[in-house]
Amino acid sequence: MDLLHRSHSGVLSRQFTRYRVALASIGARTLGAFSTLCLIAALASGCTSTTPNSLVSLPSHPGEICDYQWILHGIRVDGEEQKSRLFWQKMVRDRPYLTCDKLGFVRGSAGSNPYLGKFSLDDDGRIEWRKPPKISRMVGRRDSSDLEKDFLKALPRINRASIDGDMLTLRGDDGTRIEFKQTGELPTPAQ
Repeated sequence: MDLLHRSHSGVLSRQFTRYRVALASIGARTLGAFSTLCLIAALASGCTSTTPNSLVSLPSHPGEICDYQWILHGIRVDGEEQKSRLFWQKMVRDRPYLTCDKLGFVRGSAGSNPYLGKFSLDDDGRIEWRKPPKISRMVGRRDSSDLEKDFLKALPRINRASIDGDMLTLRGDDGTRIEFKQTGELPTPAQ
């Protein structure tokens, strides 16, 4: 009986080994196929690398500018254009920016200090200033840079807004022009 048990256990051991190898092979193929399917599903669902601006919708007319945040891209005031080197010397967070709300309040940073004003904005892009933008009161007001002075001089002269893609251009009748680049949609208020 002991001899019979040994011969069968050897056969069973070899068969078990073959069975284990076959299962491992099937498992590896299944895992590989599953991994491939997961990768395809992830790519198909849009889990690819995109830039933040490609996720942001663009305004369709000037009346929608208050739904977005805008950072200064260029400025022309009193016949002089700010040199682009001034922008590259400043950190992006120190550049003037503009936001507004549906009530007409215009706010942002003029570069060194925050500002506040109020305007009415028509859907066709016409602007009328109710309260010209000025540096808002705050503790520890910083000295204004030349860029901030020019920005605050130009902003109240603006009476038209136009949009081209992600660029907002504000113009005045005297040749004043301020260009902004869209940086993103404003966050929706918490309810």
